[in-house]
Amino acid sequence: MLSPEGKVLIDPLPLTDAALAEMGKVAAICLTQGHHQRSAWRYRKLFGAPVYAPAGAGNLDEQPDQWYGADDRLPGPLKAIQTTGLPNGFALLVEARGGSGALFCGDLITRDEDGPYRFPVQPGVIDPVKIRVGAKELVDLQVESLCPAHGAPCVTGCGAALEKALEGGQGPS
Repeated sequence: MLSPEGKVLIDPLPLTDAALAEMGKVAAICLTQGHHQRSAWRYRKLFGAPVYAPAGAGNLDEQPDQWYGADDRLPGPLKAIQTTGLPNGFALLVEARGGSGALFCGDLITRDEDGPYRFPVQPGVIDPVKIRVGAKELVDLQVESLCPAHGAPCVTGCGAALEKALEGGQGPS
């Protein structure tokens, strides 16, 4: 994501050296969940960018520069939205002028390649009823883009895609 201060990396995956060389200025690194630290610490060292992590996130390899909670404002401009059903999990909303822009939803919803959106199953970790409640809360945001931590993003009909996932069917892509 691009901000006036530079790029904001969300749950950053490992990139090739060539991709990193083209990255440009990185203003911040934001995690939706503690276990999404992936390449955050490496990129913090490489780019000198602060890492933001959810308050209460455990098992982090390093200490974040800033903890955040529900409704906090993060660089970008991102707004942290607590997601029901994911322990210490957040969605990060890019608020656009005149409405909602993109939603980085962490593990709230996932997708395999171009298949349907679905809810993750992790017995003992994720409550399937509560995670659906969390998704229902996000339908009202009417986002233009839906970016799961796993799988391809939704760029059209995102509210309908969430509703279809809640119904158990395939939604628009």
